[in-house]
Amino acid sequence: MIDLISRRPARAAALGFALLAGACDEPPESPLGPELGIAGEETQAWVASQHGGERDRAFEVYSQNVYLGGDTGPLFSLDFSNLPAVLAATNVFWNDVQQSDVPGRISEIAGEIASRQPDVVGLQEMLLFEILDGSFAPVHDVDFLALIEGEIATRGLPYETEVVQAATTSQLPLAFDPSVGVTRWLRFTDRVIILRRSDVWVTAVDQGIYAAMYTLGPVTLKRGWARVSVDHRGVPHHFVTTHLEIQALAPVQAAQASQLLGLVAGLEGVTIIGGDLNSDAAAGPGAPSYTPTYELMLDSGFEDVWALAPRSRADPGYTCCQADDLRNQVSGLDQRIDFVLVRSSAGPTKDTAPGSGFYRFEQAGDEQLDRTPSGLWPSDHAGLAASLGMLPEAAP
Repeated sequence: MIDLISRRPARAAALGFALLAGACDEPPESPLGPELGIAGEETQAWVASQHGGERDRAFEVYSQNVYLGGDTGPLFSLDFSNLPAVLAATNVFWNDVQQSDVPGRISEIAGEIASRQPDVVGLQEMLLFEILDGSFAPVHDVDFLALIEGEIATRGLPYETEVVQAATTSQLPLAFDPSVGVTRWLRFTDRVIILRRSDVWVTAVDQGIYAAMYTLGPVTLKRGWARVSVDHRGVPHHFVTTHLEIQALAPVQAAQASQLLGLVAGLEGVTIIGGDLNSDAAAGPGAPSYTPTYELMLDSGFEDVWALAPRSRADPGYTCCQADDLRNQVSGLDQRIDFVLVRSSAGPTKDTAPGSGFYRFEQAGDEQLDRTPSGLWPSDHAGLAASLGMLPEAAP
């Protein structure tokens, strides 16, 4: 996750130098074109061929924190008036990002999407890195969104980018010439993104930045959310993806969670939240990874699809976190902070009891075979794939 204050409490500190940079009425057509078989009846036939008709009832979602690719730790606890130290730390961080094989990792995540063809995909930490010259003109970029859109086009997948919500944007110096000042900057922009399959009929879109923020000198840490509302066999389904603030800023996170619940209050049909909530369901009060957010969501009527779906009793469902360089040989996942949560205005039914088969749930990117050809984990988080059966009361 892009945490200017680290997701790991031991690395939490202020980043004081960074500079603040400043509804569809008809089913939409795909920009990839009908020649790829991704519009109308062709899309439906393609999906049916992949799933044997299971789409007739289930609504499928995929959520993934993609991971920025570098360790922000060295940037913390610096004396930010010490320009040489800041330059050195920024260069180490940028080198880490480049060594994280972003194209290879994005390719693996696109492969997970291709293998499942979910109706909607929520992606967090979809970074845009830009190298700027001394006058702040872009000279190079690494754009996670452009990379996944390229994978989608290359693979001929029936997906389109529906929502892009930018959050924190800041920049750090990469190079300095005493005669002219900073000659290279690293600017990064955090984003949450929703992709939709081309046969999914979007009825409404919404997005925004949480009111609760955290200011560190000239930079303000912001978190965003995005929602698509779709018609699924006559039932409104609202999918929200988000990335809440880290545990070290628990009061900010709590305010964001409260606003999130307000944003989805009163929605009719099925509401699904897929994202990184930074609240460890596997921990208890007092643990560094714990916040009350997970319990707050459950108390507000949301159900945890991981808990509802059939699974091994020995499966802890951990989603975070691999090593910062993604090269750890044994999985380091030991927290459950990413979720797919669901709530229906029709209320829970006996058919949604744990293990009923009404829900299916699977983690992705957490097995040795999921590594990139260069040997990296696709992200420091596991992805989440969930299939939600239709509520019996709503089924046509």
